[in-house]
Amino acid sequence: MKRFILFIFLLGAFCSCEDFIDLQPMDQVTMDEYWTTSTELEYYTRQFYPAFCGQSQMLDLASDNDDMINGSPSVIMDGTRSKTTGSWTGEWTNIRNVNIFFANYRKCESGYDAYKQYLGEAYFFRAWFYFDLLKKYGDVPWYSEVIELDNQEALMRPRDSRVLIADSILADLDHAITHLNLRKDVGNNRINKEAALAFKTRVALYEGSWQKYHANSVFGTSGADPNKYFKACVDAAEELMDGDYMVGLYSTGNPEEDYYKLFGFDDMSNINEVLLYKTFNSAEGFGNKTQSFVTYNSESRGITWDLVSSYLGRDGMPYDYLDVAKENKGNNFLTKIAVECDPRLKSTIWIPGDLMSVDQEAYFSGPTIDGGALQLCPTGFQIKKTANPESPAAGKSWETQSETGLILLRYAEVLLNYAEAKYELDGVVADDALNLLRQRVGMPDFKVHSQSSDKNRLEYGYSISDELYEIRRERRVELALEGLRDDDYMRWAACALFKNKRPKGYPVDLAQYPDFASKVDENGLLDYFKDVMPDGYQFRENQDYLYSIPQDELTLNPNLKQNPGW
Repeated sequence: MKRFILFIFLLGAFCSCEDFIDLQPMDQVTMDEYWTTSTELEYYTRQFYPAFCGQSQMLDLASDNDDMINGSPSVIMDGTRSKTTGSWTGEWTNIRNVNIFFANYRKCESGYDAYKQYLGEAYFFRAWFYFDLLKKYGDVPWYSEVIELDNQEALMRPRDSRVLIADSILADLDHAITHLNLRKDVGNNRINKEAALAFKTRVALYEGSWQKYHANSVFGTSGADPNKYFKACVDAAEELMDGDYMVGLYSTGNPEEDYYKLFGFDDMSNINEVLLYKTFNSAEGFGNKTQSFVTYNSESRGITWDLVSSYLGRDGMPYDYLDVAKENKGNNFLTKIAVECDPRLKSTIWIPGDLMSVDQEAYFSGPTIDGGALQLCPTGFQIKKTANPESPAAGKSWETQSETGLILLRYAEVLLNYAEAKYELDGVVADDALNLLRQRVGMPDFKVHSQSSDKNRLEYGYSISDELYEIRRERRVELALEGLRDDDYMRWAACALFKNKRPKGYPVDLAQYPDFASKVDENGLLDYFKDVMPDGYQFRENQDYLYSIPQDELTLNPNLKQNPGW
């Protein structure tokens, strides 16, 4: 009976993020009689999958970056984020529960082959949760065992070094890779060996970049060795690229549509590019609002001019967007760039005439730049990526029963992680990997351009080579709105991308919107936030690259040290 009760407990945790938050800690259940079968280990690891809940990662809904404005200026980018006063207990709950698994799994009477998958999942999840802490707080205490409430020495530990945390995360991923089954055996909506290798490339690239580009700042890492992490990224990527794994780019031979369609599927199980994704089931009450968001309610969000102007022309050359904007306004501008620029652009923003919903027979007539908060697009570049016009949820207001899959890890990111790390490590441009991305959308092969020739040149706040500049551009374009841009500018120490700048929009057709004259800049671009943030974003570069350690934790544990600037 106890096992059955625990199973029901875990099943509820697996199904609902909100329910999981309110559940009692797992260690309040008598554990001695559990753990004896591989099925019980499986049920236990299911409680961690709600960490993947929601669609906010796919659409950058919860992110703070220069690709999209979320209705109002980001408090992180604007330097107005306040110090955290509460505790961080909730952020450690999952780690403690994973460690409970490690303390007990050896009680399993089933053979290793029966439970190795769940052991691998536990290592993966601990790495996933600690990576989130690393990105937020930097160096934190590393706990690999269950800490009891009466163990004051462990509870009062100081922060471990950033190197130790990063190395421990990568070690956990190595263990995960060893134990996990292949994707062909468990599918891609369950953690698998390919997904763990892909995640390792993400972690290693992040840490190598952080250590390199923050080296001379208050966020510098003691004992830094960026190349160690770049090599770890390259090695993991090469294993995935050259090994016998289910990987590849989604392509049906239609470069005009393949990239667009990739993100709108409900069932992604047969797409080799998707290494790990979350499924939804509306019949069981677990849907999402993805299709409503991209086909009906934009909720005051819009893609920025900076992102749009990063796309090359179809000839593979830098495209002079401002020059085109002089003679083409509003819908004419959108239509022209859809024809003349990288096809990934028209897959990311709506273009007049695009079919939005089959059921509603709805077509995109133009952005809603003068609508209410629910449908307002403050930049004129309205989000299209993840749309599926054939979805029953498309074109419906507040429809929460979409089943569009949430991609967590895909092979294209691995190729980009590899290309960036390979160049950082060896100064070699991984043309073969980058050209796979270009070929999928019918673009010319990867080519390095002089930054001085790009009328839309971005400033990182420091000099980088033309090669690295183009690699970063390709990354931005391919992974747009997939929840990685904020990680990128953080690890690159690149607040100069947006500091003292405002998010701009498309060239407004004032004949259509005469009342918008006051919201247009000197180039005729929509400048919706000119009154709200006249001086642009005000990121605090000696503070805002990390969160503050919650004040309550500093009070309880005097051995902890606050992050710089807080």
